[in-house]
Amino acid sequence: MNRAGGAGGPAGGYPNFGAARRVAAALAMRCPRCCRGAAWAGPFRMHERCPVCGLQFEREPGYFTGAMYASYFIGLFVTLPVWLWMLLAGAPFGAILVTAFGLVALVTPAAFHYSRVAWMQIDAYFNPGTFAEDVPG
Repeated sequence: MNRAGGAGGPAGGYPNFGAARRVAAALAMRCPRCCRGAAWAGPFRMHERCPVCGLQFEREPGYFTGAMYASYFIGLFVTLPVWLWMLLAGAPFGAILVTAFGLVALVTPAAFHYSRVAWMQIDAYFNPGTFAEDVPG
């Protein structure tokens, strides 16, 4: 039995997966409804719909605005420990600044991908009923 109260869940026979499964699906960049279909078609293009279950990924205009916050925290999670380590090691401020900017530049593409998928997984976990029907479009 799942959080929605049934084995089938609210999304057209798809189970309402628990948090651990959603984290694994987010790390694998999978669909929030079926947790099987790939969310990304290439390095810079997201699928419009899940190739397995047909879920429309961008639920409404501006849907991924919240993913910007996730992207910010991913960058902070990677950059802050290195910045602190360099600061405590007595590195010059210029070196710290260049390293921080370099890390952000390297992390941004991955953070962009993961933040969008994480945002969809969080939405599906807390609002499973909204994934039962696709948004017209």
